[in-house]
Amino acid sequence: MNAKAKKLYGAIRGLRGCFNRLKALASEMHADLGITASMRAVMETLAEEGDKTVPEIARIKGVSRQHIQVNVNALVDENLVKLIDNPAHKRSPLVALTKNGRTAFREMRRREASTLDYLAADFKADTLDNAAAMLSELNHKLIALEKETEDHD
Repeated sequence: MNAKAKKLYGAIRGLRGCFNRLKALASEMHADLGITASMRAVMETLAEEGDKTVPEIARIKGVSRQHIQVNVNALVDENLVKLIDNPAHKRSPLVALTKNGRTAFREMRRREASTLDYLAADFKADTLDNAAAMLSELNHKLIALEKETEDHD
């Protein structure tokens, strides 16, 4: 492993720790709403990307369809999302936020705002810009690697 690869590995290890802590924080912050961090992630995709099928959400999030389906089922049970007919695919309905889901997601974002302000306070704007750009580029390279691997299977 070369020096740059070692630095990237260190960043990935740090990212894993941050991800796990952020997931735990989100679950704790929204426990009274009955919404887990994984359910929140599905709701975020729908709020930002619009109605999507389970496979589309899974591709966006980089997780299995089964994982998304479990969370969609829980969100349907809580009346936070609904399944609607998909004119493009009869057997794969679209998942859409309900009115309750949109309200709950706005409340989650409101709760998260002060924590995000706190976490961002000590960083320079260019540091955050660079981190976001690096993570975006890494994500694109990982997606390309996934496609390359799928093509060889």
